[in-house]
Amino acid sequence: MLLFYATLAHAAGYSLDVEMARTGFSLAPPGLDAPEVQKRGHVRAGILLQYELNPLVLEVDGEEVGAVVANRFDIQLGASVDVSKKLAVRAVLPLSANFGSGVPELAADGFGARDLSAGVRYEILNDKTFALGAHADLLVPISTAGTYMGEASPRFVPGVVAVYKPGDLRVAADVGFLLRGPVTTQQELGAGQELTAGVDVGYSLLKDLVTPHVFAVTRVGLESAYAGEASVPLELMAGAQVKVNKEWYVDAYGGRGLTSGYGASDARVMVGVTYNRMPKEEKVIDDAPVTAFDSQVTDAELDKIIEEPEPEPEPEPPKELAVVTQKEIVIRDPIRFEEGTEQILAESQPTLDFVAKLMAENPDIQSLIIEGHASAEGDFAYNYELSRKRSEAVFRELVESGVSPERVSYRSYGEVKPKKEGDDAANRRVEFLIAHRIPPGEPNPGWATDIKLPWNGEARRIPGPSLPPPPPTKEEKIEIEEDDQ
Repeated sequence: MLLFYATLAHAAGYSLDVEMARTGFSLAPPGLDAPEVQKRGHVRAGILLQYELNPLVLEVDGEEVGAVVANRFDIQLGASVDVSKKLAVRAVLPLSANFGSGVPELAADGFGARDLSAGVRYEILNDKTFALGAHADLLVPISTAGTYMGEASPRFVPGVVAVYKPGDLRVAADVGFLLRGPVTTQQELGAGQELTAGVDVGYSLLKDLVTPHVFAVTRVGLESAYAGEASVPLELMAGAQVKVNKEWYVDAYGGRGLTSGYGASDARVMVGVTYNRMPKEEKVIDDAPVTAFDSQVTDAELDKIIEEPEPEPEPEPPKELAVVTQKEIVIRDPIRFEEGTEQILAESQPTLDFVAKLMAENPDIQSLIIEGHASAEGDFAYNYELSRKRSEAVFRELVESGVSPERVSYRSYGEVKPKKEGDDAANRRVEFLIAHRIPPGEPNPGWATDIKLPWNGEARRIPGPSLPPPPPTKEEKIEIEEDDQ
């Protein structure tokens, strides 16, 4: 949708990189970045396909001459790898095909590679509601001159990105600087240092299975010699990311340019497929053979060994799937989830059904707290959020099974309350703590049987409390005594 005020020095090989929507294979839509880094070994790789209509149009003296780049089909291939809890590296290779040019003397129809991109992301801060990060990319010239797919010199693009994420809402702002040498033209338009910016609003639905996004990207020329309408492109796009399973994601977006800056298109449609692989949890197995002592043990070491008390044996797990104690509901087998997600595995469903049964049989339990815990492996904020989602998933399952939401709640402790130091398997757990029980003899207020599910408002009818019959009145006692006589 560009109003291009001058003829580029096409014959001399000059060209501009007019692309507005580059992917960085992070959580953000194309054109923006995300600060979050997961854990060492986490990989995101995929492909982004997009079609652009009229991203580069020639206008002379207020009259549109034609589209220099009328149609562009674009493919971006790349990957991002987390090399630590805070740092991720990435590389993207874009390929483009231009066709249908309406300006023969400037036409750049054909297929070729755009400039190669390599960069890093660094997570500065990431807590429950706010995240801050930095990123930097180097664009290496490998494109053909005069194709408007790249430029003759390298460009460096550092930036910062901040995210506000209360609950399921996510609001992100990304600001960077495009640092490059001047790209000159024959007459009025050139390109130099630019400010790049993007804003995104997303909202997670259906337990993060679908996340709609509305986002805008722009860039502004910082040098007065290049000022003008053509140096301020702005595009608005909308779409959604769909989580197919824990490994595969599909993104689909569409939009158009709102201004006449170079690179803003009359229409843009993009579809992306991303493979998301979390590192497998390492299991340490000590397979060293047991051998006799092959060295002398000092008296002090021997005394220390003798004086150390034997570790207390662990309490035997309940024979049933779960039992009610005074302070908690103890489950025999841990609640298990798909790796890296809050999806409850089918093997744990009988345990949750049994917990719901115990809640029905014990109406004196007025407040049950579901606690989610994580191991210390991985990013602190990631572990907290994952254990929160898992405890919430258990909460939903119990309510779906007929437990009143008035009687059950959930909270997350992340990795701060390990059950056993160094034992990741034991520390990744869900516990059921009894916060309040009605003392024997006191009346039970019960709970509402007509409820709405807290997460979607769906109306449900659940069982009421199975209460013991009330004690007989004075008159009933007299009648019972007379009958006995």
